[in-house]
Amino acid sequence: MIIGSSERVPLEKCPALVLNADFRPLSYYPLSLWCWQDAVKSVFLERVSIVSNYKRKIRSPSFEMSLPSVIALKNFIKPTEHPSFTRFNVFLRDKFTCQYCGDKKDLTF
Repeated sequence: MIIGSSERVPLEKCPALVLNADFRPLSYYPLSLWCWQDAVKSVFLERVSIVSNYKRKIRSPSFEMSLPSVIALKNFIKPTEHPSFTRFNVFLRDKFTCQYCGDKKDLTF
């Protein structure tokens, strides 16, 4: 599958979504996104499979390839059993509500 993208879009705006070997995202908050350089390097090192591409192509004097938009790791990374204890994860758990006053505005991250 090729995802639409104009040649005028800067490469920095073309990240690759990274999926585990079972095609689930490595993380949900934030999604696992790699910059285009890391995605291309992983393709050349045969660490990932390309699931989907942008229409955008990258070129060198001797090579041309479509820029990957979704890649899947070839080796499964076991997810951690418990989510890490961070302020953001606590806000996710509490549905972005202050536990002291019940307000959903002016939360301090």
